[in-house]
Amino acid sequence: MDVSAKDISTIITLVREVCDRWDDPRAWREHLLRGACRLVDGNVGTILQVGMAAPGRFGTIRVISAVGLPEEMRRALVEANVSETSDRDLTEASENMMPGLARFFAKFDRQGWATATRSQLTDQTTYHASPAYQNFRRLADCDDYVWSMRFVDVPRRIESLGIDRPHGARPFGPREITLLKLLHDEIVPLIGVRLATEEHHCRDGLSKRLRETLSLLLAGKSEKEVAHDLGLQPRTAHEYVTMIYQHFEVCSRAELLAYFVHRTPKPRTAESIVPLVATPRECYS
Repeated sequence: MDVSAKDISTIITLVREVCDRWDDPRAWREHLLRGACRLVDGNVGTILQVGMAAPGRFGTIRVISAVGLPEEMRRALVEANVSETSDRDLTEASENMMPGLARFFAKFDRQGWATATRSQLTDQTTYHASPAYQNFRRLADCDDYVWSMRFVDVPRRIESLGIDRPHGARPFGPREITLLKLLHDEIVPLIGVRLATEEHHCRDGLSKRLRETLSLLLAGKSEKEVAHDLGLQPRTAHEYVTMIYQHFEVCSRAELLAYFVHRTPKPRTAESIVPLVATPRECYS
């Protein structure tokens, strides 16, 4: 398999870098995918949330992160392709949409995890004739792939991590399977425990201005300094700080700082899951 000490060191470093972005789900996922692409020499990476409505049948499948594709291509190709697989019988989707799905999920059901390359799931001719390849992967210059799927405990759900290579690149092999498995095995136990998701208190839902305000607060700035640095009126800066306290459900700067010092994601209440955006008056303050 030819996995070296340098490879292991790269994985450890990547996991540490992902954890440094623990409070921003979008940021840590994108960093994870970009690092995984570098690790196994891929060009496109995706993380999917996989819902199972009943044994042998998909529920809703959702793209929760993707790198290596322009945003418009992600919407037009990746999300459209994923939606085609949602709410379908697994065997039917494997036969008529994406060859190899049934074999991959059989492995997942048997082991509680799965990591595999395209060549382990289906032959190239069948794959290249499939709607998933013709309507999405071919157009996105995604040919060979390696997939990894695990149960995430907090919150409990199935997530997959996939890395693709472009046409003309060498196929993925045992080394890439081992590397992606090692990386995924290290990351999954941290999700919801060390890495915040949208179900936890995190930067998700904060507007750009509120993110800037939060960064200044975490750097030790006072409200007056926040107002000066961002060119705001003191009253507007105070409103921003109040909105951040409400978002993280804390009552003081000390509580806010303590949350970020401890780095332990805390579940959000239903009332706090509301995107915070600047009003027109705040935009021009």
